[in-house]
Amino acid sequence: MSRAVPVETPVVHPLAVGASTGSTRLKILLVEDDEADAYLIRRASESNENVAEVVLAQDGVEAIELVERGVLKPDLAFVDLHMPRKDGFALLRDLAVDDSSPFPVVVLTSSRSGADVLRSMKRGAALFVTKPRTQEEIAAALDRAIDIIYPIVTNVSRAKTSSRWFRSKMSRN
Repeated sequence: MSRAVPVETPVVHPLAVGASTGSTRLKILLVEDDEADAYLIRRASESNENVAEVVLAQDGVEAIELVERGVLKPDLAFVDLHMPRKDGFALLRDLAVDDSSPFPVVVLTSSRSGADVLRSMKRGAALFVTKPRTQEEIAAALDRAIDIIYPIVTNVSRAKTSSRWFRSKMSRN
């Protein structure tokens, strides 16, 4: 039995980076099945000056479809872990082996489990953030995550190189 570990500050994997579409403002893929959480997360994300657009997918299946069909080329994804059809862990695994989707993923979940943190990071998550309780705390947590990711994804050449290297290492695990 694993011991729950509260995560107040995002856990950062130093090489988990993605590629930007060249825009100076981020296109975010939000993968969240809870309507109320999706509304709050979208609202908080869109209030950040570095965010251009937030597109919602209800689960991992819809997220993969959006990316594979080219409907969205995200610079960043916020992903819940517990969803129907394809959960966040399966989505992380699928994205880690797909070189055509080199963008960082921030796990944004209500889980405080240390095992979930480790499992997420092993599958390629750039950050793990436990969902705060209030709108203000959500906005602050997302701003911190975006502040960490933004300089990385806007440096396209470094991001592409690091992402390929990181994903090649992760696919061996």
